[in-house]
Amino acid sequence: MDQSDSVLSQFDALAPLRAGMTQIVVAHAYGVPLDDIRAPMRGAKQAALARQVAMYLTHIVFAMSVNAVARGFRRDPTTVRHAIQRVETLREDPELNRTLGWLEATLQGVAEQRP
Repeated sequence: MDQSDSVLSQFDALAPLRAGMTQIVVAHAYGVPLDDIRAPMRGAKQAALARQVAMYLTHIVFAMSVNAVARGFRRDPTTVRHAIQRVETLREDPELNRTLGWLEATLQGVAEQRP
């Protein structure tokens, strides 16, 4: 295994942690129980939207591939693609766009922190 393979393995190993952190932040922002976002089924409308937002933010903020996000959320990649496309469309709503901007900035700030 060369150095680039090692870096990719470390990056991929962080996928569940990044997905989990995003789920926690989004659950809090949307007032949705974390268990609802992590549930294997679609669930209530608000939980489904929060999950889609979390998938989108994980992809955008952490520059993770669709497949890595899918692994982090235990979802099919087509589900993640749908979530990303849906949230991109919903960004036309100024209020949602403001919320997403705030969430992106919050997650980027957390991601930049070094232990």
